Amino acid sequence: MKKILFILCFIGYMSFGYSQVDRTQQPASSPAPSIEIGNPQKIVFDNGLTLLVVENHKLPQVNINLRMDRDLVAENEKVGTSDLLSRMMGKGSKSIPKDDFEAEIDFMGASLSFSKNGSYASTLKKYFPRVMELLYETTLHPNFLEEEFQKEKDKTIEGLRANEKSVTSAARRVENFLSYGKKHPFGEFITEEGVSKLTLNDIEEKYKELYHAGNTYMIVSGDVVFEEVVALVKQYFSRWEAKKRSYTELNDPINAQTTTLHFVEMPNAVQTEIALLNLASLSRQNPDYFPIMVANQVLGGGGEARLFLNLREDKGYTYGAYSSFRTEHKTKSIFRAGSSVRNEVADSATVEILKEVKRLTNEPITNEELELVKAKYAGSFILSLENPELIASFAFNVLTQDLDKDFYRDFLKNINAVQPEDVQRVAKKYLLYDQARIVVTGKGREILDALENISFEGKKLPIEYHDKYGNSIERPNYDVKAPEGINASYIITQHLKAIGGTEKLKSINSLKTNYSGEIQGTTLAIESTVTNEKQMLVEMKMMGSTMQKQVINKTKGYMITQGQKMDLEGDMLSKMIEDAEIFPELNMDTETIEFLGEVDLDGVKAYEIKVSDNKTLFYDINSFYKLQSTETVSIQEQIQTTIIKFKDHKETEGIILPHTTVVSMGPQEINFTLEKATFNDPIDPQIFE
Repeated sequence: MKKILFILCFIGYMSFGYSQVDRTQQPASSPAPSIEIGNPQKIVFDNGLTLLVVENHKLPQVNINLRMDRDLVAENEKVGTSDLLSRMMGKGSKSIPKDDFEAEIDFMGASLSFSKNGSYASTLKKYFPRVMELLYETTLHPNFLEEEFQKEKDKTIEGLRANEKSVTSAARRVENFLSYGKKHPFGEFITEEGVSKLTLNDIEEKYKELYHAGNTYMIVSGDVVFEEVVALVKQYFSRWEAKKRSYTELNDPINAQTTTLHFVEMPNAVQTEIALLNLASLSRQNPDYFPIMVANQVLGGGGEARLFLNLREDKGYTYGAYSSFRTEHKTKSIFRAGSSVRNEVADSATVEILKEVKRLTNEPITNEELELVKAKYAGSFILSLENPELIASFAFNVLTQDLDKDFYRDFLKNINAVQPEDVQRVAKKYLLYDQARIVVTGKGREILDALENISFEGKKLPIEYHDKYGNSIERPNYDVKAPEGINASYIITQHLKAIGGTEKLKSINSLKTNYSGEIQGTTLAIESTVTNEKQMLVEMKMMGSTMQKQVINKTKGYMITQGQKMDLEGDMLSKMIEDAEIFPELNMDTETIEFLGEVDLDGVKAYEIKVSDNKTLFYDINSFYKLQSTETVSIQEQIQTTIIKFKDHKETEGIILPHTTVVSMGPQEINFTLEKATFNDPIDPQIFE
């Protein structure tokens, strides 16, 4: 399977090379274009329901968005109720069975979905009246059945279990928990234990709390006529019960007193999640809103922003580094700057993020940076005006956030008015690098010692330790106490025994394999031949044509990609000669292998061993099958981590081989299936020339 890895690395090499953008050419400055945004037509019904209609007759399509403007309320011990409620909605009504309801939606080619804050429907114009009626049925007369509730409850629990080992999910959960607190709706999170205790009555009570006409907005956009929409809404929703708005006081989350590292232990992490976090009292009403949007874009708004240029382009720590400023008007807004980086550079990347935030507060941005951001905003904002639903959302924001009626008409004018000194001013005010929570989620055995020695501005950063739910814990202990008799030599010996036995494996002189996979919708076929004499031939084909060929012949090798031949040399040649093995474990020097301990790997207990500075292997503690390989490789001077998972182990000619192999390299994941494997076929030595 190592052959597939190097093919993918070369694909990454090629795509990375061609993806570079010349960012030295800045766009010319130009005045903010005039923005014409039509006012949605509006009517407020007696029950408090507000209807907004945006007519757009370009396409015979209609979108319906029902939005409930509710206070932020923590669910506490009932957390997850509103999520389950949204799953229960849209499954028919008291008068229409679920199957009939869903069949009719499918027949019309329509869509209907619910969230915690409302619902969304999309349909062709000719079906609009019927879809409005179905929306009425399922919104005002839902049919909550115990059977459906149990199904959705089980699905939720299944999803939580499947996500249990997700490093990214754990990182975001703890980031919000530490920023907002466990009694805040943004800080609480769903757990299996909590969901298990929920009842159908909890769902029904939550429905009564959320679903009413008060402070509710229906936004209809597309090929419609205002008067006809009014008539339909009046027919179906005008008698919807109204309720008075209830105000709930939230705890006021605050920033850290001093910048502190918060380490979150995730033993299965192959990369480290880093997030620098600040809270701010800043809504769209605030005159600082436009400068802070520009500041965020300069810092981490894309491939031309400072974080990306530093951590990826310059240092090669990561595939990407970004920042965001999530604006809230009912609670504190949150700023986040972060990245997912290789474990060995977690400390260095943390320092670089701090440096970039500090630089934004201490130095004015350049005119070139400012003009680039303004040009990006102009292009994306003008393009967004083609979306009638988004225009209706603008009106919703104006009404619910008490914005100036010309807020969006003047949006680009206000962006264009921002100057470098404005960006520096708001950066100093809101991006508090000296009062930040820095949440670092990863594999402590590999990163914690370095994290604990981070100094910034001459001071060592304090550090706190957390589990994956944000609870404070003692510093993890990584002293490896191997079970009696368990060491690297034993693990390798047992692995060889498990997959066929050393004698059987040594009798294999050659192995031919055929794999199939898919990348970006294109089917890959990979054929390989490897011998026990350091010879290997690998061909990657797409649509029957050979796209790439690799050959290793004892001490030399070459690669052909789309007709271009490249002789292998240096580290790449040495590495591929080293990996030209049928069964790599047969020739491992167990004296140089380090036993790292027992870990939980996707719910399976596994032994972890370190075979080199950049490669670890994992073996099932019961079957001793190889489950995973984690390796860092250099591609065009960029260090990247590649994970290969081995699954579906089956016997072929008396030898156990994984029949499913999952290769993950950065954001890309490819599943390969072993279609055919044969041993000791006659091999023409000329194929390696």
